[in-house]
Order: sequence, then C-alpha cells, then structure tokens
Amino acid sequence: MWERKSEVGSEYWDVPVCDVSRATPFSAAQWYLSGRSALRAIIGELGGIRSVAMPTWCCDSMVKPFADAGIKVRFYPVYPGDGLVQEVDTGADALLLMDYFGYTGGLTAQHPCVIRDVTHSIFSHSYDDAAYCFGSLRKWCGLWTGGYVWTGDGHKLPVEQGHDNGYALLRERAMQLKSYYINGRLDADGRPVEDKSYLHLFEEAEELLENAGALPAAVRDVELAHRLDVGFIQTRRRENAAILMEAFPEQLVFPRLGEEDCPLFVPILVPGGKRDALRRYLIENDIFCPVHWPVSRYHRLDARERVLYDSGLSLVCDQRYNRNDMYRLVETVKRFWKEER
Repeated sequence: MWERKSEVGSEYWDVPVCDVSRATPFSAAQWYLSGRSALRAIIGELGGIRSVAMPTWCCDSMVKPFADAGIKVRFYPVYPGDGLVQEVDTGADALLLMDYFGYTGGLTAQHPCVIRDVTHSIFSHSYDDAAYCFGSLRKWCGLWTGGYVWTGDGHKLPVEQGHDNGYALLRERAMQLKSYYINGRLDADGRPVEDKSYLHLFEEAEELLENAGALPAAVRDVELAHRLDVGFIQTRRRENAAILMEAFPEQLVFPRLGEEDCPLFVPILVPGGKRDALRRYLIENDIFCPVHWPVSRYHRLDARERVLYDSGLSLVCDQRYNRNDMYRLVETVKRFWKEER
C-alpha cells in the first residue's frame, strides 16, 4: 500500500481551479511561454530606450533580456532595514519596480516608463502607474507555461508565431511524474514512481527557456489561469505564512503581513552564516526551501546588498500544504538550531 509522500516544497504538479469562473487579475493579459518571454515582448517595443534601472535583489532572468537587447542595466540598492529598503533610481530611460514575495510596500515612483514585475504581487495588490506589467504564473502553481503582460494604455504587444521546442511537453511530463511520486500512483507501465527522475525533466525544460522568444503560452494554461481559485490560494497562503511568521519574528525580511498581502514565500535571514547548513538540513528532512537568488554575473554588490543573497532563505507556505506541514517545518528548523548548539 503506497502512501502520500510528506515532502514539502520543490516543483508544483497541480493547479487549484474553481468549478465556476471567478474574477482573476488577468482580464487584460496577453499570455506568453514564460515571464522571460513576456519581458522580451516588452523590450521589443522599447524603441530608443538605452538604459533601465532595476533592483539589486533580482534573478538573472530579469537582467539577461535587457542585456541581450543592448540596454544598459543600472542597479539600485535593495537591502534589509526596517522591512526591505529600496533606494529607487529614476535616472535611467526605463524603471523596473517590484514588490517582493507578495508583501506590498506601496512602492511607487514618478517616471515616464515604469515596468512592473508583478510576479510576486499578482494576488496582493494592483497598480495603475505602469506602462507595462508582466510576470509568471508558474511561480504560484503547476502551469506548464504562464507568462503574462498587459499595458497601461491597453494596447497589445506582438506574440511570435512558432513552437516552443518541447518545453510545455517536458513540463507536462515532469508534473505528471511528480504527481505519481507524491501520491504513490503507478506510472504507465504499472510501476511505482520511487525516484525523482522528474527533476531532470524540469531542468531540461528550464534550459529551453534560456533563449526562447516572445512565444505564446499553452491554450490549456490560459484557460486554467482564468479559472484559478484565487480565494483559496490567498486564504491558505496567509494562514500558512502566519504560522511561520509567528515562529520566527526576529528573522523575518518582512515583519508584517498586510491585509492585502498574499505571500509567495516567507523570506527569513539566517544568522551566523548558517543559511546553507540549515537548507541542507531541511532537505535531509524532505523540506525544500529555495534561495532567492544566486548572484548573477551582472551584479556588483556592496556589503548591505549581499546580506539578502548570503543569508536569505525562502520558507515554503503555498496552497499545497496545511498547518500541520507548517508546524513540521517550524519544528525542523528549531531542531536544527538545538543540534547546532
């Protein structure tokens, strides 16, 4: 008799949907293969833009599309203080803004060309100050594709015609195998999925995204996005995050959960240079908490900015899990510190 695995974190395999379509934030969105593809579509019409300012705390995939287009990237400082400090630079031709992990700070700036990465804040807060908003729904649930973009004035961006070279198929197969693994189901050959070979499929798929253009999303994913159970996602994530935030108040990057906030993760700062050791310990206990993000080749960071990269760990709080999973995560972290002493 096979039992459901107690793993927490890592890649998604399902999409929580409603029987009846509800209002979602995507009524004006155009859909692309990924967030990167959506950003490339935006960059494709930024005629005359020679420079962009963006936060130092960011993923390589946010920087590379600008660099590939010959646009100079100017980083503005982001570092922990009373919450998260962002010293926004308005001196470039374009300005990229983002609220992190669903914790909205009301960050705005006067600038003629604001680009908002709303990947993290899509279920928390809406903005009307941007020329472009874009993001990736893949970060929230098990869509194969799921980049989106809308414009401030409502005009449409081009979508390239073509195939994705198997990206969506790889993601579909990887999620199917992970579902079998988690739920103890047999594969098509009648064998239990006992290893994590699906991780290689996820990695292969990500490699295909490296140079993918502004290709369209899978039709299936667009349909699912408009049926997404946003209310369930918001409620479950807030409940889970509250447990983690109460357990680790001194380590929180964001000390408060606002009334509108829908957390993507609960980011903490791990003291004493123990972040990587804690992460390994969690993995040994089947809890997979990511690091956001590796330092890219584009970055030149000062001591303040390095704190987030060197000490930050993102605790999982998503809708796949309940309060018992969160208590297990908390107890595992506390056990690590007891053993470290």
